[in-house]
Amino acid sequence: MEPRYHNSLFKGTNWIEPRQTAKIMGVVKPGQTGMLELQLKAPAKLGHYREKFWLAADSWSWVKGGYFYAEIDVVPLTEIATDVPAPQIEATSTVEVVGDYRAKNFLLSKKQITAVGGEEVDLVVAFQNVGATTWKKYVLVADEPSGLAGISQKLSFADDGWASTRTIFETKKEIPQWGTMREEFEVRAPIKQGNYTLSLRLQADGKIIPDFVIQIPVTVTQDAPAYYVAPELNEKAFETPRLSEEPRIRVGLWKDPDKGKLEFTSTEDSYIVFDGLEQKGILVKNSLGVLSYVNGVYSFTSGELNFDTTQFVRLEPETNPHAVFSLTNYTRSVSWKGPSNFNTYRGALELRLTKSGSLYAINDVLFEDYVVGIAETSNGSPIEYIKALLTAARTYAYYIKEYSTKHDERYFDVVATTGDQLYLGYMSEVMMPRVVQASQETRGYMITYNTDIVITPYFANTDGRTRAWTEVWGGGEKPWLVSVPALYDKRDGKSLYGHGVGMSARDAAYMAEEGKKNWEEILKYYYTGVEVGRVY
Repeated sequence: MEPRYHNSLFKGTNWIEPRQTAKIMGVVKPGQTGMLELQLKAPAKLGHYREKFWLAADSWSWVKGGYFYAEIDVVPLTEIATDVPAPQIEATSTVEVVGDYRAKNFLLSKKQITAVGGEEVDLVVAFQNVGATTWKKYVLVADEPSGLAGISQKLSFADDGWASTRTIFETKKEIPQWGTMREEFEVRAPIKQGNYTLSLRLQADGKIIPDFVIQIPVTVTQDAPAYYVAPELNEKAFETPRLSEEPRIRVGLWKDPDKGKLEFTSTEDSYIVFDGLEQKGILVKNSLGVLSYVNGVYSFTSGELNFDTTQFVRLEPETNPHAVFSLTNYTRSVSWKGPSNFNTYRGALELRLTKSGSLYAINDVLFEDYVVGIAETSNGSPIEYIKALLTAARTYAYYIKEYSTKHDERYFDVVATTGDQLYLGYMSEVMMPRVVQASQETRGYMITYNTDIVITPYFANTDGRTRAWTEVWGGGEKPWLVSVPALYDKRDGKSLYGHGVGMSARDAAYMAEEGKKNWEEILKYYYTGVEVGRVY
């Protein structure tokens, strides 16, 4: 890309032609992960390069979200050491060090980490098998936190998705000589303030890779919050999620902004500005950018970057996908939430005209950042009920995104009102820390029926029983949405408030508080015959 279909200076030996890399190997079915092996051959001229690419179904269509680029420094040739001494490490199981097993790390998304205790941090690593042996499987392990003396508590970097407190993942996949791997995972900052070192080590076929050690300095700026519950992994069976990474969701925030204009600023990160799919420049943090649409023309204006386009305008964080931005000309109040203005959100922003002619501010955000911004409960509700509600909400949102066409003509997945779910963004996080806690403790969990992710409506309260899907909306039966007694609503003489299908929020809260049921038991009561499992 840029210019499109140009002959690349970096054409590798496996490329189809100078303008086109090798294809993604094999058939990649919906929900699966494909691997594109991108071989680059360095040109003779020294210097810094940026080569840009876009995934495409050749002669058919550009793949949505398929833009990426590689930053490349071509440097003078130097001698590469081949005799690397094996480090003295403590293995997680009985292994032997063998010289034929070697690996080279060529990508690390973070060179250092600064976080609050217990905070989740995303990491990406990529490595290559440079030994003489084909691997049958490989395992990435982490040492216990080092560098802080005088702490008697057991500390860990383990996240909920890890196989154990030391083993991050195990992948059963053949990696031939010169084959490459790319892995994404999360680590948790240790719960105590201080300075640590996160050491990552690689094993293949039960053997330590002697020359593969990644060490990342970690600064924990403050102790984890009092409500934080660390993952418990020692006795818990590892559950393999069906998605390899956390998905994103697009939320319709503001319909027909005043005068077709959005005033945008972020104090946390600089933002990359796009004219449609083309990168135009950077809006540095603490700067004001104005997005607008008038008579078929989008505009972006800031101090140094100004352009008009017939494409949509998009801003996405430069380094931190969780960065918070504000729409300073947007006033969104909710009477029962007090005087707060809910105009701050995480992630990316687009200004886009829909096919129906409405203009929308769209928030493109990681799924869990969306979930913690859902404001359909109170901070004081029973924690097991909040977990149940957020799991139902997460499932509903994912189902609407993936399996319905409800908002397709509007270029987003869900709307930020009770037309789908009330989403208030970052300020809701600040006001409801127990919702944040519940999201962390149910991260990635959804509701399935016969292994399928299903729609999971919920509502305020009943008159003593929930309704079946067919009673309210007709059509074919949904066996997980049948009528069940709502004992606490009936006891207190409540009337039906809402559509009545699925989970009664009031009844579920009492089931948690008085009935002492946990979140999974609550969900399995209102959604008949379902399972609750980790999807990502």
